[in-house]
Amino acid sequence: MPTKQTTTTFPINLAVLMGTVTTPLVSRELPDGTVMSTFDISTHLMAGRVSVPVSIEGEPAVVLVGTDVCVTGYVRRRFFRSGSAVTSRTEVVAHNVIPMRRMAQVRKTVERDLQDLLEILDR
Repeated sequence: MPTKQTTTTFPINLAVLMGTVTTPLVSRELPDGTVMSTFDISTHLMAGRVSVPVSIEGEPAVVLVGTDVCVTGYVRRRFFRSGSAVTSRTEVVAHNVIPMRRMAQVRKTVERDLQDLLEILDR
C-alpha cells in the first residue's frame, strides 16, 4: 500500500491562552486611525507563572485587571525604534478575548479554532 506523501508545508500559528489579566489596558491610536490596545495576562505552568503580552485592535471592555480570560490569536514578533536602537517584542495578537465566566462562548471559540487546525492537518 503506497504511503501518503505530502509536499505541503503547514504554516500554523495558533495561540490559545487562559489566564488572568495582570496589567491595565493601554490603548493608542495609530497614524491610520486604528486603535491598538495592549495588556498582559498571567498563565500558570508547572514551572510557575508566565506573563504574556497581548495586543488587540480596538478597546475590549472585558479587559480589566483580575479578570480571568481566554485569548485566541497568533504569535508575532514586531520590531520598532526605541530611541536610537531597534527593539523587538514578541506578543500574542488576539482575535478574541473572552471572559472565562462565559464558558460556552470560550468552548465554541476554541472548538472552532481546533477544527480549523485539524482541517489544515488533514490536507
